[in-house]
Amino acid sequence: MKILAIIAVVAVVMIALISTLKKSMVKKLIHYLEESEFESFYKDIDSTKTKLLLPKMSILDMKLNAEIVQQNKNNIDALFDEICSLPLTPSQKEHYYMKAFNYYVSLSDKKHTKKYIHLINELPNERMKLEANRVYNIYILKNDKDLRSLLVELKDMDDEQKGVNEYLISLIYKNKNDMENAKKYEELSKQHFALVDEKTAEKVKGSQS
Repeated sequence: MKILAIIAVVAVVMIALISTLKKSMVKKLIHYLEESEFESFYKDIDSTKTKLLLPKMSILDMKLNAEIVQQNKNNIDALFDEICSLPLTPSQKEHYYMKAFNYYVSLSDKKHTKKYIHLINELPNERMKLEANRVYNIYILKNDKDLRSLLVELKDMDDEQKGVNEYLISLIYKNKNDMENAKKYEELSKQHFALVDEKTAEKVKGSQS
């Protein structure tokens, strides 16, 4: 019994030690990224110690963030491909598919956005699919497929909820070369985003008083 007790104590100590080492390592790697110390980051992230302590997904995720910061597109492409080829949980699929989709939308990369919108459409999250397809239609396909639904939704929204829809509507009108309506909805979106900022500031001020 004494031997079993000793083994149990040692196991608890080892688990605590490993947990501490993991936290310390992640904290250091994040520090390197925040300070743009990429040479030190890559040296540590590729070390045997890191590979033993951290899950592969955590390592790939941090590498991906490092490459995005440095705008190394070829490496980003390869990392997204590698991550999305792994057996992901539903929440991981949502996270990485959307991360890739938004990244490629920002580059107006039609080939890769098409790939990831198809992957997103295979997921069960209907709200996420709706929002991603709207972005795809407006930013990549540049069509007016969502104009009617966005306008209808505005009718049931409070003022502080309208900003995003109005901004998307303004982009659709720009795509249609209807600059009068584009400007109209762009100004409305600015007003309603400002309203949200104002109310948020009031809440922060109230919580501090």
